[in-house]
Amino acid sequence: MKSIALIALALFEFVALAHAQEPERRPPAGMVGVVRLPGIFGEGPCERSQSKAVPLYSAPRARAPIGTIEVTRPAQLEQDGGCSSRDLGLRMRDGKVAATLATIEIEYELPAAIALAKSGPWCQLLLHSGTAWIHEECEAGFISIEALLADKPLYLLEGAIDQARSQPGGSGAMPSGLQASARNHGQQPLSARLLGHKTVGGHTWLHLEASWGNDCERSPSPQEVFELWLPLRDASGRPQVWFHSRGC
Repeated sequence: MKSIALIALALFEFVALAHAQEPERRPPAGMVGVVRLPGIFGEGPCERSQSKAVPLYSAPRARAPIGTIEVTRPAQLEQDGGCSSRDLGLRMRDGKVAATLATIEIEYELPAAIALAKSGPWCQLLLHSGTAWIHEECEAGFISIEALLADKPLYLLEGAIDQARSQPGGSGAMPSGLQASARNHGQQPLSARLLGHKTVGGHTWLHLEASWGNDCERSPSPQEVFELWLPLRDASGRPQVWFHSRGC
C-alpha cells in the first residue's frame, strides 16, 4: 500500500509540473502583466537556461524567502530537431515540493510568469496553488499587460464585443454599425490592433481598430473596420483581448 501511495504522489507531482508548462488559452482574472524569467525559461525556445533559482517571498519587502522556483529538468534537444519542455518545481522552505508556477506563453514556446500585482520592485506571481512574491526578477523582467498587447495582432475574447463603446467609459454607445455587423458574422472572432489606452474612473480602456477580416488571410474592406473603445478587463477582472503567441 505504501508503494502505491508513493507512486500516486509521484504521478500527481509529474502532472502538476507538466500542466504548468502548457500555454494558457486565456489570461486569468486579475492579471496585470507578466514576468520574464530567463534564468528559468532561457531566452528562447530550446535555449538552455542558467537554471538560477528564483527566491519566493510571502509579501513585498519580506526578508526571508519561503521557497524557490527551480528547474528540476532542463529542456533537452530531440532527435527530430525539436526540444522537450523543461520541468519546474517550487521547493518550499521545509524542503517539500509544492504545486508549481502558472505560466502563459508570450512568444512561440516561450512562457512567462503571470503577475497579479506589482508593488514597486515587487511582483506577485500566480501559482497553481496560491501566490508568492518575487523581487529582483520583477525589476528586470516585468512587462505590463498594456505593453504586452502593443504592436501585436489581437483578437477580442468571448463576450467582449458587448462592452465595445464609441468613447472610453461606460456611458458611451456601441460604435455605429458594429452591433448589426456582429449579428451578420455570428461567432467569428473580431481581430484588432491597439491604438492606445486611457484610464477612466480607475479602469483601463483600450482604443482599438477592429475588423472581421483576419490579417493572416486577407485585408479587410473599409466597411469591415471599426474604431472602438473596450474596457481592458471584464466584470470578473479577466482581460478581454489577447494575441496568438504562435502566430495565426
